Amino acid sequence: MKLELKNLSYTYSGGTTFARQAVDDVSAVIREGSITGIIGHTGSGKSTLVQMMNGLLTPSSGEVLLDGVNIFSDKKTLRDARFKVGLVFQYPEYQLFEETVAKDIGFGPKNQKLSPEEIATRTLEAADFVGLDRELLGKSPFDLSGGQKRRVAIAGVMAMRPPILILDEPASGLDPVGREEIFGGLCRYRDQTGATVVIVSHSMEDMARYAEDILVMSDSRLLLSGSRDEIFKNADLLCSVGLDVPEVTHLISELRRRGYDLPDNIYTVEGAEAALRALKAKLQREGATGC
Repeated sequence: MKLELKNLSYTYSGGTTFARQAVDDVSAVIREGSITGIIGHTGSGKSTLVQMMNGLLTPSSGEVLLDGVNIFSDKKTLRDARFKVGLVFQYPEYQLFEETVAKDIGFGPKNQKLSPEEIATRTLEAADFVGLDRELLGKSPFDLSGGQKRRVAIAGVMAMRPPILILDEPASGLDPVGREEIFGGLCRYRDQTGATVVIVSHSMEDMARYAEDILVMSDSRLLLSGSRDEIFKNADLLCSVGLDVPEVTHLISELRRRGYDLPDNIYTVEGAEAALRALKAKLQREGATGC
C-alpha cells in the first residue's frame, strides 16, 4: 500500500494569537514495504506528521493519500485508514487497560469484528512477532516489566495487521537488549507480512541500523529525504540542525583521514567490523607478498 504526503501542513490553535505552525508544506512518498525513519530535533514536527498519516489529526492543508485516495475524503475512508495505518504512540504501555495480556492484544481485532478464532490466531502471531512469551498471555499486563508492557502495546497494533505500521519512539527509555528486541520484532513483522514500517526516532544509531529510507524534519519542514546512505552523507547539514551521524561513522571518518582505505558509507558497528576485518586481511596479504 502506497502512502504519499502532498503539501501537508498543520497549525495548532489556528486563527488565534497562540497559533503555531507544527508542519509546513511537507511532501514525501513512503516507499511500499520499506522501513522508513523520521528524524529531527524536539519540536521539529515529527509526531504531528505521523498523527496526520493515520488521520488522528486533520491537516490544515494538503493531503494524505493511501493508494492515491485522500484519507480525509469522507468518514468511511478516514475510518478505514485508521485500520490500514496503525499508529503506536510514544510510551504506549501507559495505554494498556484490559484484564489480561491476550485481551489487550486482541482488542483491536475485536473492534474489526473478527471471529474469536481469528482474534486468537492474530493474538498469538503478534505476541510471537514482538518476542512475548505465550505464558504471559493470561497474566495482567500490569504485572509485567516495562519492556514487556511495551511489547504488549506494540503487539496490539500488529494484531490488526495494518499494511502500514507507524511507531513514535518505540524503544525510548529501554536498555540495549530491550531496544534490540523491539526493533527485531519490527523487522520480523515487515519481512513476514510485507508491511511498510515507519519509525520516529532521535537515535541516529537506530536509524543507521534499521532504516532503509529516512525523512529529516527541521523547524516544521522536510529538510532531506532519501536512502540512509544519501542522508548520512550530509553530515554537515545534519549537524547544523542539531542532529549528527552515528558515532561509528565519526570513527571511520577519522581513520580515513589518517590514510586507511575504508569505505565512506559505514554507519553501523557491524558494518565497521566487517570493513576493518577486510582491511586487516588486505594489509596482511600485502605484507606477506612484500607489497
